[in-house]
Amino acid sequence: MASLKDIKRHITAVRQTQKLTKAMNMVAAAKLRSTQGRTERLKDYANEFDRLLSEIGRRSGAALADFLKPPRDSGKAMVVVFSSDRGLCGSFNSNVFSVTDRLIKDLRGRGLGVSLCLIGRKARDYYIRRRVDIRSSHEGILSEVSFEMARAIAKDVVAAYTGDDPVGEIHLVYTRFETLNRHPAQASLFLPLAREEAAPEGGGEHLPVAVEPSAAHIDYLMEPPAEDLLEVLVGRALNIRVFRAFLESVTSENAARMQAMDNATTSCKEIIEHLTMAYNKARQTAVTNELLDIVNGAEALKG
Repeated sequence: MASLKDIKRHITAVRQTQKLTKAMNMVAAAKLRSTQGRTERLKDYANEFDRLLSEIGRRSGAALADFLKPPRDSGKAMVVVFSSDRGLCGSFNSNVFSVTDRLIKDLRGRGLGVSLCLIGRKARDYYIRRRVDIRSSHEGILSEVSFEMARAIAKDVVAAYTGDDPVGEIHLVYTRFETLNRHPAQASLFLPLAREEAAPEGGGEHLPVAVEPSAAHIDYLMEPPAEDLLEVLVGRALNIRVFRAFLESVTSENAARMQAMDNATTSCKEIIEHLTMAYNKARQTAVTNELLDIVNGAEALKG
C-alpha cells in the first residue's frame, strides 16, 4: 500500500496536470472563437459561389470539366491530407488517417499509383513511416491560415494535375466542421471537375458544375460572356475549396482539442477524488494503528 507521502505527492501532481489542461482548454476555446466565425461565413460564400458557377456553366452550355480536362491514362492519383501540427486533440488526426488509408487502398485497388501532399506535421510523421510516395509536405503553416497561403497550395496541386508528369485524380481529405461535438473526416474529389452528385459514403463531395435550369434560378446579368467568366471563376473556385478545407480543418482541430482537454480536466477531477479517498482511508488506518499502539503500551505498563 502506498504511503501517505506518496499519495499526497500524486494528488499534487494530478492537480498540476488539471491546471494545465484547463489552460489548454481556454486557449483552444479562444482559437476556436477566432476561426469558427470565418469558417461559417466562408461556407455561405462558397455555397453561393458554387451556385453562381453552376448558373454560368448552364448559360454557357459548357461543362466545367472542359476547362481542366483530366490527363489520359496517367495511372496516378494524389491525395492532399489536412492534419494538425500538434497533438492533444483527441481522435482528430487518427480519423483523418483512417479515411486517407481507406482512400489509398481504394485507389490502389483501381490500379493507380498514389502520392501524397501532406499538410501538418502529424501527417508527415505518420506517413513517413509507411510505404507511400510523399510528393510534398508543409508544416508550421496552420497557425495563421490565409487565402494567399491556400492559393499557393492550390496552385501547386493544380500544377501536379496539368504539368508534364500529371496525376489523373486529386482528392482532399480533411475534417468538416459541423458542430462543437461533431467534426467528421471526409474524402472529397478535387480534380477532375465532376458533375454534382450525391455525396459518396464517408461524406465526400464534388465541385458543382453546370446543372439543369430550375424554375427558381436567378437571372444574372453577365459581362463579359459566360465562357470568359468561367475561365477565371473555375480557378478561383479551386482556391476557395482549398481555403475552405484549411479553415474547416483548423476549426475542427481546435474544437477537438477543447473537447479533449475538457475530458482530461474531468478525468483529473475524478482521479483527485479517488486519491483523496485513498489518502483519508490510509490516514485513518495510520491513526487507528497509533491508537492501538498507545493502548497496548498502556496495558503493558499496567501489567
